[in-house]
Amino acid sequence: MRWDAFTVLEQVLILLTISSQLWIAIKVIMASSGAEQYVRVMSFCSGLLLFLLSRPLGVTFADLMLRARVQDNLLSLALIGGLMPFLIGVAVSEATILAMRIGNPVWVRTMLIVAAFTASQAAYTNYIALTTHVTSLDRAFIPNLCYAIAVGIWLTFRYRDAVPARRA
Repeated sequence: MRWDAFTVLEQVLILLTISSQLWIAIKVIMASSGAEQYVRVMSFCSGLLLFLLSRPLGVTFADLMLRARVQDNLLSLALIGGLMPFLIGVAVSEATILAMRIGNPVWVRTMLIVAAFTASQAAYTNYIALTTHVTSLDRAFIPNLCYAIAVGIWLTFRYRDAVPARRA
């Protein structure tokens, strides 16, 4: 396997994406206390379990990407590898901040599950790309790169911490 500047840049973006999603989840979990914090930790763990359940079904980004690559269908490759991860990144990011603003524990728990699920998807796609030789690294990293770009754009332009209220 050859590591070049492009592959290193992809990996840095992917790690930043995964860490930013984990940071948001940890921030939400730590903002609660007592039984609510326990429930939020459990909901985040449920996202990881959801990923483990989807893996045998072959519906992870990595599985779909490899299936599209084997069929040599350029449209499927573009949709599965580029558009779908980008849209998922935007949707998860927007829904997470919306759930945090609403403050409804059910919505926050749901988004913690989805965030854990998508972070696991990104990590697993990396694992597949590094351990299989079915496709080249740059093609296998396309889903993660698109996801990283979407979340990076959201973190840059859409995410804002709540402004503390001024005291009179």
